[in-house]
Amino acid sequence: MKKKLTIIAVVLMLSGAAVPPYVNLAESAPEAAAAVQSEVQSGQDTRTPKAPELSADMKAVLDNEYLTLYLNKATTEIAVKDKSSGALWYSNPQDREQDAVATGYNKSKLNVQVGLTYYDNKGNLMNYDNYTHSVQSSQFTIEQSGDSLNIVYTLGEVKSNIDGIPKYISEERFRTLIIGRLENDSDKREIEKRFRYDEPNKRYERRDTSFKGVGLKKVTSLFEQVGYDEAQTAIDKAAYGEEDDGAALVTLPLEYRLDGKQLRVSIPGDKVRYPDTMHIQTLSLLPFFGASGTKDEGYSLVPDGSGSLIHFNNNKLYASPYRTAMYGPDAALTQLGQVQKEETARLPVFGMKVQDRGFLAVIESGDAVAAVEADVSGRLNQYNNVFSSYTLGSLEEVTLTNGWRSSTVKQFQAGTFSGDITVAYSFLDKEEASYSGMAAYYREYLTEHTGMTRLDGTEGVPFYLELIGGIPKKKFFLGIPYSAYEPLTSFKEAKIILEQMQEKGIGDIQLRYTGWFNGGINHDYPKSVSVDSKLGGAKGLQALQSYTQDKGITLYPDASFLQSFPEAKGLGKSQASRLITGKLAHTYPYDISNLKQDVKQPSGYVVSPRVLPDMVDGFLKDYTELGVSGLSLRDFGSGLNSDFKAEDLVDRQRAEGIIKEQLERMNSSVPRLMIEGGNAYAAPFARHIVAAPMQSSGFNITDESIPFFQMVYHGYLQYTGTAWNMAEDQDAAFSLLKALETGSAPHYTWFYADPSKIKMTGFGSLYSADYRSWMDQAAKQYQELSRVLKRVQSQTISEHKKLAEGVYQTAYEAGTTIIVNYNQTPVSVGGVTIDGRNYRVGGERQP
Repeated sequence: MKKKLTIIAVVLMLSGAAVPPYVNLAESAPEAAAAVQSEVQSGQDTRTPKAPELSADMKAVLDNEYLTLYLNKATTEIAVKDKSSGALWYSNPQDREQDAVATGYNKSKLNVQVGLTYYDNKGNLMNYDNYTHSVQSSQFTIEQSGDSLNIVYTLGEVKSNIDGIPKYISEERFRTLIIGRLENDSDKREIEKRFRYDEPNKRYERRDTSFKGVGLKKVTSLFEQVGYDEAQTAIDKAAYGEEDDGAALVTLPLEYRLDGKQLRVSIPGDKVRYPDTMHIQTLSLLPFFGASGTKDEGYSLVPDGSGSLIHFNNNKLYASPYRTAMYGPDAALTQLGQVQKEETARLPVFGMKVQDRGFLAVIESGDAVAAVEADVSGRLNQYNNVFSSYTLGSLEEVTLTNGWRSSTVKQFQAGTFSGDITVAYSFLDKEEASYSGMAAYYREYLTEHTGMTRLDGTEGVPFYLELIGGIPKKKFFLGIPYSAYEPLTSFKEAKIILEQMQEKGIGDIQLRYTGWFNGGINHDYPKSVSVDSKLGGAKGLQALQSYTQDKGITLYPDASFLQSFPEAKGLGKSQASRLITGKLAHTYPYDISNLKQDVKQPSGYVVSPRVLPDMVDGFLKDYTELGVSGLSLRDFGSGLNSDFKAEDLVDRQRAEGIIKEQLERMNSSVPRLMIEGGNAYAAPFARHIVAAPMQSSGFNITDESIPFFQMVYHGYLQYTGTAWNMAEDQDAAFSLLKALETGSAPHYTWFYADPSKIKMTGFGSLYSADYRSWMDQAAKQYQELSRVLKRVQSQTISEHKKLAEGVYQTAYEAGTTIIVNYNQTPVSVGGVTIDGRNYRVGGERQP
């Protein structure tokens, strides 16, 4: 492991003494005693149980101006105290021994700080954790150095010295490699008396009872003298099928460091050791940090789509625990089926609010292999928890057939993720202990760590327009099919659409032009650029660029780099990613009706991240010559894929690094970038995000969808969701209200040609993209949105909250508030009545 998996967790400190993971040390003792006496006299105790005081076993080991770290040297659990609030948080619940729900291994897991899952060489899925397999056996060391605390765990049964001597050694090898090399007869007798000769099997058997104390030391010394080393031991063990009892040993270091207001928890990858017989799969870190109990009120924040909340103790035990991998699926892993269409987790964050305190975690690096997990009390234990886990290795199942017989075996990726893992916890208090406060912290974090800057205040409300240039189409000549190019919007026709939009009062147009080069929307490998002649060629594109620049419109021609489309040219098989099995990684159209990829359709290929630098070199060389000031990146902000080629594995973390390097180069060469999706590593390079997440997946275990994504970026980036006319329900009123709630802009996908042109093309979803059908509605929506949102474009969202069922309020930093009512009927909240499917603007006076 070489790179750093970093998580920064902001802990929004929870006050009430009711929370098992922390203690409010600032509470007044006399007031607490009076409260207890009052409730005793009344015959009932209505208080939330007080969290346990700091155990005498917890000793301060690190300290700075803001934080103190405590360690229990027997269990290696930690606690961290925020000096500003007096609150204290634990890595593990302090009342876990009283948990009436957890039993057996589930109860033991409450003691864990780090855990692993792996497959052994027999294909069995196994669990390792630092408590069961290290702490209980006292197989760990603790070292304090400066501002850091290092704990090194040895997981598994430590091999005894006798295990270095084989149980059996063949007669030939025993006589030639050991006895034959000893010159002293007494040394020979010393060896021979500790082995029994097995004449029928022509071998020597170790006498275990004679290998104690001095005897073991003598034999070990003599073996070293004759050069009988670990390699020779392995040969003899293998010859008689002897398994190495120490094969499952794992060395796992865990580092804690105080860094200003943050507690950083790291697993340095270059110090992790495990045997080749272990196929490591996942690692979980601090799974119970801040875990809350059954009487606590609050929620867990998870990065599902735009953001989602899981209320504590919601009793949804019928629902699966929450788990979502960052940045969506890996196209280089087999993804032929999907149970539910999921929104992608774009922001590497998670958090928790309890009473008026909480925490937020930001995964800094290692985010590409990370997942966020959460659960509620009552399933396996009595705690609500949220944490991060990491996929260090993957596998594919391969079916082998021999005549009428078949079997399935597991094939593992060559090598595993080799990055560090770090979690840093920072503390906030009171008003900041909400998802609004978490969003504000993450926004500040991004400005500090990525250089993200605010909008300059001159921006209007953008109107995002995607125009479809050309598409592939099967045509026939004398009954023989052939592939043809169907132009849907030429550059001259694009100008006509833009003129009509401006006549109807639509301004600040951000024009994304899809399907303009190398054969249309499913373009050839983009190492070079050839503007499609049927749209007007390079001169036509340059004329459109000149027109848009004159009218204050920004043109963003679109390109895809992470996949090669069906029947596209230019990508060699050596440039495509490989599956774990070694086969080429194909991409297929997704069949939404069957919730799986349609393997009957022509396939494309996943482009290996290894070839992206060379591809971008060629693309930028040609593209910059066109003189276009904008560029839309279809997948650099929405996809992330591996290449499991055995000779040169590129995992998702390495792929992320390669993509960021290309984004830096593009950002230097092209003045304005637009990305799709909005993955966190790509967003700082763009000013516009399309197809940003507008809602969560609605998993059964979650309770609320929130615009956390929008709250982070508003005032710094401009964004929109999927095209309004391409939505499943095409509900104009809902789209307008959602834009008002989230500070989003309108977005449409259009083309100029007659809709009959898309018949028999495989692009049937574009039937609703005829611009003539939407122009008037789009103009009306844009003008209404612009009246409300124009003044707040450069402002941050200071707060978002649910006022009633289907009623939400968004507040901006200068005081403007927008209340939206998604219900069909009027709703009165706080003396204000909002009509059904309507909104109300308050706060700062609107023009």
